[in-house]
Amino acid sequence: MWICPYCGGNHGLPFHDEQLDGVLCLSSDCGRFVEEGGTSEDTRDWDYMDM
Repeated sequence: MWICPYCGGNHGLPFHDEQLDGVLCLSSDCGRFVEEGGTSEDTRDWDYMDM
């Protein structure tokens, strides 16, 4: 089961096209796109990278 590294939600929509490959989080308070293979184990990295 997929788990969003931003919010911990487990509702996601897989997405793939020429430029993007990953999952869109469908949680009402999140909605972020998570690239396949681009996840970080340290959640502090996510907040820094989003700026």
